[in-house]
Amino acid sequence: MESRGALGPLVFVSLQALQVILAPLPGEATGFAAGFIFGPFKGFILAMLGLSLGSAGAFFLARAFRPPFERHLGRRPFYLRVKTFTRRHGPTAAFLLFLFPGFPKDYLCYALGLLPFPFRVFFPVMLLGRAPATLALTLEGDAAFREDWDLLLWVGLAAGLSLLLFLKLKKRLEVEA
Repeated sequence: MESRGALGPLVFVSLQALQVILAPLPGEATGFAAGFIFGPFKGFILAMLGLSLGSAGAFFLARAFRPPFERHLGRRPFYLRVKTFTRRHGPTAAFLLFLFPGFPKDYLCYALGLLPFPFRVFFPVMLLGRAPATLALTLEGDAAFREDWDLLLWVGLAAGLSLLLFLKLKKRLEVEA
């Protein structure tokens, strides 16, 4: 990124957006890298911008190419659970799925694009749901850069507790779906 100079942020946002659409890199790695390279505030803004563009792209790709995506996802347990859970609990379900660490959010964008979920609801739910984990990742990246091991430990512990909570809640979500 540094070798790109002023284009570095644009390159990063593009990489982050493509990460959602094509999933070549885990989102956790790029969120961490954002904080490491750009610092917590700028890293968070750039990561969220890339996630927003990529998530919107995935949502609209699913809408534009509905038949092939439905053939690919339509019978998969993941899609069926998301479909059932969001139909039963609406935007709250989508928010919770975006919020919890470890959940495949990129695939969730495609799945929600196939469901009768309006973009005007999808976009703010996605933003609010993705923001806490993205902030934690950029804080961790910045802490690693600054060698602030205490902050890195505390943010990591908070993320770990969130993951444990999700894993406990995941069983309940699977039963409901």
